Amino acid sequence: MRILLRCLCLMGICIFIGCGRGEPQPVPVTGTVTLDGAPMENGFIYFKTIETGALERFDIKGGSFSGKALPGLRRIEVISNVPKKVVIDGATVEVPENIIHPSFNTNSSLTANVLPREPNAFKFDVKKK
Repeated sequence: MRILLRCLCLMGICIFIGCGRGEPQPVPVTGTVTLDGAPMENGFIYFKTIETGALERFDIKGGSFSGKALPGLRRIEVISNVPKKVVIDGATVEVPENIIHPSFNTNSSLTANVLPREPNAFKFDVKKK
């Protein structure tokens, strides 16, 4: 009986210790993106974790995006590609070219503070190169 009681106590302690919050869970985010003052028709937006580099990508359609992102301060990067013709080894091919100014993607200072329990609706205004 004593062994059974000790085992039950040990199991209870293990369960109690193991029932922490664990890893943060993604939460809903929504928002709008304007390009030179008009809704950005197509593109995508990254919510990047500053400390780790991890990111979530959301498609932008008709100026809007939605999805789930991890809570915390996130760096925002906006991309909108258009086809560009280039010649490679004598052949003309199309490659994607980002039309958004680098200050809104590779050199972005845009941020979003994603909160675990708040409405997370964001608005970003970006410019072309």
